[in-house]
Amino acid sequence: MNTKTKLRLSALGAILAVGLTVVSGATVANAADPTSFKQLNGVGSDTTQDVVRAIAATTTTLGSYDAAGANLSATIKTTASGPSFNRPIGSGAGVKALSASAQGLNYGGSAAPITGQVDFARSSSGPVTGSVLTYVPFATDAVSYAVNSASDFPRNIKLGTAADSDTKFTLRNIYRCTVTSYNNADGDAVAITPLLPQTGSGTRSFFLGKLGLTDATTCGNTRSNTIIEHDGTVLTGPGDIVPFSIGQFIAQSNSPLTGSQDRRGFAELGKIDNVKPTVLSTDGVALNGSFPLVRTVYNVVQTSRLGEPAIAAAFVGTSSSFCANPSIIRTYGFAPLSSGCGATTLTGGFQ
Repeated sequence: MNTKTKLRLSALGAILAVGLTVVSGATVANAADPTSFKQLNGVGSDTTQDVVRAIAATTTTLGSYDAAGANLSATIKTTASGPSFNRPIGSGAGVKALSASAQGLNYGGSAAPITGQVDFARSSSGPVTGSVLTYVPFATDAVSYAVNSASDFPRNIKLGTAADSDTKFTLRNIYRCTVTSYNNADGDAVAITPLLPQTGSGTRSFFLGKLGLTDATTCGNTRSNTIIEHDGTVLTGPGDIVPFSIGQFIAQSNSPLTGSQDRRGFAELGKIDNVKPTVLSTDGVALNGSFPLVRTVYNVVQTSRLGEPAIAAAFVGTSSSFCANPSIIRTYGFAPLSSGCGATTLTGGFQ
């Protein structure tokens, strides 16, 4: 089958998948910043921006500023009297902005300290050592890899370990560049381009960590730090591969209902160690909780503020806004936590 035919079929498949997906939950507006100033303002992770925005819409106190999407301004202003500052893009940037807000520091081009301008950070990765910030869990996600659906890139790849030979076809070796090609259906070698999201991405750090790699030991290409998480349109060649949140993939496929911007392009998720990234459920397509690369996602707040009524109501405990809306969490591709939602035991330091 030629490439053009494959592209047409994959596009049709994507349309049908969206049309047939049945989910529960409220339809929300397309990605946007809050239309008015809120009591509690959050920034950070691309991965959870859509589900956090949806849950924020059920309250009057929460405002969540997206990290990625069309027509977003480069800067944000979260309070009437506060300064503008660069939009934080990714978990790491969100926690850094929260840290600057808590410590009275400048952040990202601000003309003045951003004291009190950020109340929580969305994070898809865990903390560094410390106790001044609390990482409050609210859902489960998993990370797979995506390739162009028109390519012959293998769709079932082993994760790999340090004990494997350098030539074994594993994700670890692909991102070490000791495996640099695969053979397509015609038997021709296709050069592999392992792509990674921008610096500060929680998905990037989680994915590399699971591969036993670091920024110093990976050959992953960020295209000059321009690749934003969970954007399948970056998969322009038959050898391109990129980590992709399964939760985000489902949320984008449910775009008519969720309002999430569909940036999948021709991305197709692959299996890891013969485990499928998604399963069918009574609500439609759902994240496979048995996938090898499962992670918890968090909202991060200052530990000293956990007792504030608005923060406690939003984040803390099983009756909080983020733990009392499991149907929204499922609609946006994530899985509600079976236990520990809203716990305040995981802490970290400023970044």
